Amino acid sequence: MEVLFMINQITLAEINGSTLINDKAKKWAQNNLDYLNKKMKLFGSSQKVEKGADKFTTYILYLQPADKVAISTLCLFAEAAGCKEPCLISSGQLGMTTGQNAATKRTVLMLLRPEWFEAQLLSEIDKAERKAAIDGIPALFRLNGTSDLNFDYIIKQRPHSLFYDYTKLLSRVSKNTLDNYDLTFSGSMYSTQSRAALIKAVQRKHRIAIAFNTKGISRDSLSVPVGFANFDNTDLRHLDGPVIGALKRKGSSIAERDADNQKSSSFFVTSANLKEFKNIIAIS
Repeated sequence: MEVLFMINQITLAEINGSTLINDKAKKWAQNNLDYLNKKMKLFGSSQKVEKGADKFTTYILYLQPADKVAISTLCLFAEAAGCKEPCLISSGQLGMTTGQNAATKRTVLMLLRPEWFEAQLLSEIDKAERKAAIDGIPALFRLNGTSDLNFDYIIKQRPHSLFYDYTKLLSRVSKNTLDNYDLTFSGSMYSTQSRAALIKAVQRKHRIAIAFNTKGISRDSLSVPVGFANFDNTDLRHLDGPVIGALKRKGSSIAERDADNQKSSSFFVTSANLKEFKNIIAIS
């Protein structure tokens, strides 16, 4: 049985006076007040991770990233990593109106109704674990599908559940002490700061995910070099060792990829920075 907690009604006055959501989010909330106050599930799903469904059932929380809704960014390293524009939130079903509205609602509720958000999230984790026990397929939870927040306060409350995330904050990987939480460092070639973090991640032998400016089609001018783990096949990172894995760019046109392929400062590995990237990962 699905457990959906009632939301303590959010009013127009509360929205207008909020110091937690930005003006664009306030306008959205004003225009969608009835929808905002209806009960909802927090976890979504991703076609990518369901490829590993024979081993795990994966549950992902999708919020609006960075400062798309929140005044205080939900992705502290987004500016330095250059990942705001090419964020996964704009691709596939997440980029459609229904997906955007759901992500916006979750984010507004997290900020304005944190007690409800925590209770609902824990309830959904518990329901997923009960299903896992019946089906004999372990549950796996990713709380930062499109954000980069510290959810330790949730993870610590469910020590027997398995959680994983990607993060651009190297300190989160290095300082993680939770046995039930697996973190993969997400590298970027965008800035001096992001390159420095990537170098440190290589030196510390962390598992690293890096996105390449390609979809692997014949008309793309860049292809993923041989020797990288394929992180597009499955999202079950906790089964990997300290490897460097490649992801292909999502939600882009050939023209966009061709234009970005000439940029050395990019969230992606491009033809212009491929040599430098190879030099970085050769560091030991």
